[in-house]
Amino acid sequence: MAQLLSSLNEAQKEAVTTGLGPVLVLAGAGSGKTRVLTFRVVYLLSERKFSPQDLLVLTFTNKAAGEMKERIRKLIEKGLGEKSAITMGTFHSVCARLLRTEIENLKRGYDKYFVIYDTDDQMRVLQQIILELGLQEHFRPQVFAYYISQAKNRLVEPADLGLDQYLENSLTKVYDLYQKRLREQNALDFDDLLQLTCELFSTKPRILKKYQERFKYILVDEYQDTNHAQYVMLNRLAAGHENLFVVGDDAQSIYGFRGANMQNILDFQNDYPKAKIIKLEQNYRSSQPILDVASEVIKLNPARYEKKLWTENRVGEKVGLYEARDEVDEAEFVIKRIVNGEYRMEEDAKEIIYEEDTPILDRFMRQRSRLHSRFSILNSKFQIPKNLKDFVILYRTHAQSRPFEEVLLSAGVPYQIVGGIKFYERKEIKDILSYLRLVQNPRDLVSLSRIINVPARGVGQVNFREINKVLPKYKYNYERVFNNLDDLPLTSRALGGVKEFFRIFIDADDLPEQENLVNLLHFILSRSGYKESLSKLGEEGQTRLENIEELFNVAAKYKRSPWVEGLSAFLEEVALMTDLDRADDQGNKLTLMTLHSAKGLEFDNVFFVGLEEGLLPHSRSLLSPAEIAEEIRLAYVGITRAKRYLYLSYARTRSTFGELKKTLPSRIIKAIPAKLLNKISNF
Repeated sequence: MAQLLSSLNEAQKEAVTTGLGPVLVLAGAGSGKTRVLTFRVVYLLSERKFSPQDLLVLTFTNKAAGEMKERIRKLIEKGLGEKSAITMGTFHSVCARLLRTEIENLKRGYDKYFVIYDTDDQMRVLQQIILELGLQEHFRPQVFAYYISQAKNRLVEPADLGLDQYLENSLTKVYDLYQKRLREQNALDFDDLLQLTCELFSTKPRILKKYQERFKYILVDEYQDTNHAQYVMLNRLAAGHENLFVVGDDAQSIYGFRGANMQNILDFQNDYPKAKIIKLEQNYRSSQPILDVASEVIKLNPARYEKKLWTENRVGEKVGLYEARDEVDEAEFVIKRIVNGEYRMEEDAKEIIYEEDTPILDRFMRQRSRLHSRFSILNSKFQIPKNLKDFVILYRTHAQSRPFEEVLLSAGVPYQIVGGIKFYERKEIKDILSYLRLVQNPRDLVSLSRIINVPARGVGQVNFREINKVLPKYKYNYERVFNNLDDLPLTSRALGGVKEFFRIFIDADDLPEQENLVNLLHFILSRSGYKESLSKLGEEGQTRLENIEELFNVAAKYKRSPWVEGLSAFLEEVALMTDLDRADDQGNKLTLMTLHSAKGLEFDNVFFVGLEEGLLPHSRSLLSPAEIAEEIRLAYVGITRAKRYLYLSYARTRSTFGELKKTLPSRIIKAIPAKLLNKISNF
């Protein structure tokens, strides 16, 4: 252990070796917080004589948990055997595992085979409820989804949210019916995982005591991102021993829209008066010029812990600032910097002046023509850099990616968008996952309605409603349903198709226990006719089959487990994936992502674009001081992703809803002293 500690700076060493009890580590960006958390775990095991089973480590992404597990495994000489593994994962994944064991104690009708509904599943349920209640003319399902999530994360009823009377009454009806449907379908949404765990801890003292005694020491990453339900869960688990070690940075609290409450970290010392507070201020990521800019930006927020980031890397390029004519010019500047290493003006790149009465379509077509002509020339003059993966383009909203994508496609530069269409949301993947979910949980009506006629079996909506009526009567036992299908008023084609469909799941249940998940996948793909139906679609079908093949690669992790056990673990992993968990960090691709997605990442070269009032801070935040403060923290996160080079840019005009509008530089730009910036001109 002494050798490991020698690699830490004094503040890190203090955090790793500090005594028991409550500890708050205020870890500035790039200050080595993951290293501190990892070493703290090793220190507790080797010096404080805790066993792996005593520890609970909570993160906010599966990727972070996986990286930490791997680091710990390498640091502990003999490794951690499966039977003595630390409980480590995201809040949601840990709660899901706990509920698999304990949920039946709530006596709500759930059992341990519950499925976890993602956003798309949730919307399907809410859409049906809205239609039943006749609210489709007044509300979209997203409105109810937002307020239902707010209520669950705050551990309150919808009536306690302080909404206007009509919305409150409508929300209460939708909420009650929504919860009823989830119980009937043995399904939980993401927020239920936290809410029901808190309910278990508050209403079942025996269960709470069981986990308090099991988790003798709790460590939490990114504490500033906890919401109220997570806060309550942690405090109840830590009550008594108060061995709570939290790491976070109030300056990087950016998830208020998801319910995160920055006050949790600001009030830590009030909650635990004996808490020790340790600041990590030495930055190992960025050059000093980048940190100087970050420090000036975060000063816009008065309510924060004082930290002054510093680095031994005193030498570095000034932060670049580019004023673009419009979003196309901004995109061209960024891509030219990346592929050429410098900004080169072409003769035809001079500013285009439009007359006031120039039609919008003419302006748009001229921009497109300029873009394609310039980059067709550029395309013949450059080679794709071998270090594209070291570059990132950061923006506030997904919509800002469009001009960059057009330029990248025109120039032939490979790229990936984090947070775009996700692998697990592709139709063919959702279809196969629905088959698997029904094997685990026959009450999952969302999955049933999705695939009962996929591939086509002649089962339309009318036939499905007839089937749906009898499912509760036979307690969702597919064999009993199968034996009584002849009594239903179905067409002959539908009857044959439905019998074929239910036979898939009856036979799946009879698979020998020693079979594994990969074998189950092969069985489903073949018996459902799905593979055959895709093979008839030519090239498109082949592409979809290749995506399904990737699903097999994920499932292969569970080959050593019996299929029932592997299926449960696999579906849980897939349901709790985050955008960052899905990001492809392999291959030579330029990355485009929103600032929210960039949290926790770092890149050698960062292009932070769209720094205009109305974009950042976003127009939706301008009437709320708290939301503006979060936008400032979002900018701080973007700036501190950069290791070597950072470019900031904004456009003087930007197309909005088809109209070219003048813009103003963001207050974030104005907060940075001119001496810290290198202004790059295109004239």
